[in-house]
Amino acid sequence: MKKRVSSILFALSIFGGVAHAEEFTEVNATLTFDTTLLDSQEGATEVLASLEKQAAANCRKVSGVSIGLVVDEVCAQDILFQAVNQIADPELTAAYSNSELFVETVSDRIQLAGL
Repeated sequence: MKKRVSSILFALSIFGGVAHAEEFTEVNATLTFDTTLLDSQEGATEVLASLEKQAAANCRKVSGVSIGLVVDEVCAQDILFQAVNQIADPELTAAYSNSELFVETVSDRIQLAGL
């Protein structure tokens, strides 16, 4: 069964790689995953990999410094943190603690929906 988790945050975009021009951009993300995969550690690892890709896809932006799209890592970390916390599955949480995108708390720039 597929399930959705949603995340709303305001990502700080720094244009040109210099902190002189700051602009907040609202990012609304809905991530989907198969709940049946959470029955095992291997399945939870698969769900985490999918959530990581979806978070990164929602946090892509055009870069003025490097040509093309770049991923706002803090944005991806914030979305993934929220998703894992909303899902609240022990196997997923264990897999997340070993993730390259693992953070102990969200960044200062995040605004959670409903707060």
